[in-house]
Amino acid sequence: MKPFDLTPDPKVLIALTHTPLKPMDALSELIDNAIDSFALSRNSGFEVSNPMAIVDLPSRKELEDNLGTIRVRDNGIGMSPSMAEKALKAGFSGNNPYDSLGLFGMGLNIATGKLGSRTTVITARKGDSQALKVVVDLIAIQEQSSFEVIPELVDKPDGFENGTIVEISNWWPKGNANSDFIQKLIAYGRPKVRSEIGRRYSTLLKQKFVNIVVNGESCKPFHHCVWGSNRFVEHKGIGRVYAKREFSEVIGTQKRCTECFVLVPEDRESCPACHSFSLRTIDETVKGWVGIQRYDDESHFGIDLIRNGRAIRLLEKAAFFEFVDEFGISFKDYPADSTYGRIIGEVEIDHVPVDFMKQDFQRSSPEWQQAIHFLRGSTSLWPGRTNGVPNDSPIYTLFQGFRRVRQFGKKDLYMGYWDEEKNKASRIPRPTEKEYLRKFHEGLPGYFDDGEWWKLVEEADTKPVEPLVECPECSAENLQSAELCMACGATLIGKPCLECEAEIQLSALSCNLCGASQVPEVVEPWLCLVCNTKNTAEAENCSKCDSPRGTPNKLSPEYLQINSDYDESLSISGCSVKLADGTNSQPIDVECFSVHRPMVLNHKGSVLPVVVNKGEAVKIFVDKTHPLFKSLAIKPEEIIASEVAYYKHVSNGRLTGTVFQPAHSLSNIEWEILNKYWSDSLSDSSVSVREDVESLFAELASRLPDILVSASEEIFEELVEKDKKELVGNLIDKGEDISKMEQFKSDGSFMRFVGVNTIVSIFDKHTACFFDGAIWSEPFSSIVGIQDSIMDDLRLQTRNRYLNCLEDCASFLGYQNVDPVLVKRTRASLEFLKKGLES
Repeated sequence: MKPFDLTPDPKVLIALTHTPLKPMDALSELIDNAIDSFALSRNSGFEVSNPMAIVDLPSRKELEDNLGTIRVRDNGIGMSPSMAEKALKAGFSGNNPYDSLGLFGMGLNIATGKLGSRTTVITARKGDSQALKVVVDLIAIQEQSSFEVIPELVDKPDGFENGTIVEISNWWPKGNANSDFIQKLIAYGRPKVRSEIGRRYSTLLKQKFVNIVVNGESCKPFHHCVWGSNRFVEHKGIGRVYAKREFSEVIGTQKRCTECFVLVPEDRESCPACHSFSLRTIDETVKGWVGIQRYDDESHFGIDLIRNGRAIRLLEKAAFFEFVDEFGISFKDYPADSTYGRIIGEVEIDHVPVDFMKQDFQRSSPEWQQAIHFLRGSTSLWPGRTNGVPNDSPIYTLFQGFRRVRQFGKKDLYMGYWDEEKNKASRIPRPTEKEYLRKFHEGLPGYFDDGEWWKLVEEADTKPVEPLVECPECSAENLQSAELCMACGATLIGKPCLECEAEIQLSALSCNLCGASQVPEVVEPWLCLVCNTKNTAEAENCSKCDSPRGTPNKLSPEYLQINSDYDESLSISGCSVKLADGTNSQPIDVECFSVHRPMVLNHKGSVLPVVVNKGEAVKIFVDKTHPLFKSLAIKPEEIIASEVAYYKHVSNGRLTGTVFQPAHSLSNIEWEILNKYWSDSLSDSSVSVREDVESLFAELASRLPDILVSASEEIFEELVEKDKKELVGNLIDKGEDISKMEQFKSDGSFMRFVGVNTIVSIFDKHTACFFDGAIWSEPFSSIVGIQDSIMDDLRLQTRNRYLNCLEDCASFLGYQNVDPVLVKRTRASLEFLKKGLES
């Protein structure tokens, strides 16, 4: 019987070009094959002195004229006729899946076929007198209903001794599914293409394994802006955590057939599939680093996952920062208390298989599962949710030290400056951060390394010392603001008297020598700054609003900005939202300030919650003490969102009177703003509350030995069996020697390791020890002038208030799924307990 001919219809090859693929992925497939040629050259004993993958892209003008060619050339070993036939045959792959970037023979067909309908391959080996040329014309193949392609021998192009050239031309006409594909690639622009290639092949470019050139200019490798491995934070109970952790570890091995790549059991000497005796042991190596980015960002954080030098996943988040429990419920581990993250990394996992189009790893494979287990462990990253399972993975360890930024400076390794008005460290402005990042990308010394960045970390911890001014008369030192010397009374900051011209102190309203007034007479009509009314020169008060002459307009942007503090948490850099027609609004900076005093509408006496000034930026001044926020519990974010929404609504008036008008409303735009920029801060998350509750109880536990040392043995004996088991477990977890239990009991240090319910019980039985400045400042034993009988009632009320709040907080830690009402109640109890806490 005649064998079946299963050669597919040529339309199948056309159908392959409809495979979903992005333009940069298609170009990368061609670069992959070029890079693989160098590995093949090296394995064949043919070392290429300067490996190059040279990419030439057509111009936009050439595309418009249906001209131009994409050309990718390498100077590798080249291909024989049989190798070229296999490389161009759909479905064939001569590469093994462990040392090569190109995995599937169809990759070349799909990549070239999506870019254009005609592909020309020219290849030659060193010493060949001629080059082999093959033309694959997809339209001709379909019309002829034949896969037969006739190769030909041609003269080697000038300057081409060995390697392979792939040329793609004949762009798909309009109406074809791929007609816009080449347009998208060229529309990126050559600088963007070089940047993206530098990002994807960063590892190989840094190792100088290959030089990739696009239209005559080399691609530069991407570098992460990561803190140096010598930087660290130190936290109580955790110890020192370094900002960059490097690793290279073999987590397993596997035996594979070199012919068909099938996994071979350890006890087999031959392949169970093809019976080949050619076997290979492959080390499952996880290599790279994880660390902390020098800045935080809403999207630019995560781990780059690399296979054989090419990044398959950039800034991967889900695999590392989300935890799926045994019931399939997903929890977001990081970032949990804000939208900004800064954990980054580059990890090489060459042994983990990838999917068909090399856009992701095969996440169901055992190799992937084992690699992820090594990198982040099998538990949640939060210490309280590990269920006692040990986790010393690189990402878990990093998370413990850097899960949030609360204090600028060395404490949390974040840049800042000392704010003299607030008398504390504040975050550096984001424009400063952007400037530092620009200099990092330019490779400037001190910015590319972290020297200059570190200076800003140190500055956040350094309270500036005000220099003293020396008196010219007696040499005594004075404060810079002093107008008169505190020692001899000499004038330090002065002005000439308007009458006698003697030197008097700057703020003097009259001369201490001649008595002349120092308030200059105004003879011209003056303009009231409050209500903009023009008044006669003789008038001392405004004829309209009665404001004294010279009274500043306390609602002017200039006055308000001087008398307010920039509020980073309420400000938005480049605020942009999605509009009703699907486009994004033009970005604008929203700068918010918290005012120092109420904003009074001067001539009416009304107190305003916000004042808005719109210009190049939207400046919003907020009075957080206003009844709108205190009594009505409206959030400042809601008012700010409504003001910005109005601005966006008016500036996009083109949507009014269109089919989009119903959706182009103030409320919809306000929702977009709130959801995009403040969804986390407006809903106090259970994660944030849980962490703050744990922090409070840790603080209480650390103080118990000091305030209860005399009753420590009595307290130990009061512990029930459950409390003692929890105590022992905590001691073991912290690495303490439990054989010293008698010592812990006598000096009270065991109380630092008791559970939260035990702390509540201790408070219940030893309430008086917690007040009068021991832990809380509230008086408990006595108050001058109050009788003992009344004092007993006050003590009972105080005890019950604090006990109820402690019980609320302790109970909260026991819940898995928390109702939002319970979160609010616990937060209120927590704030009450923290309010009077002695520092």
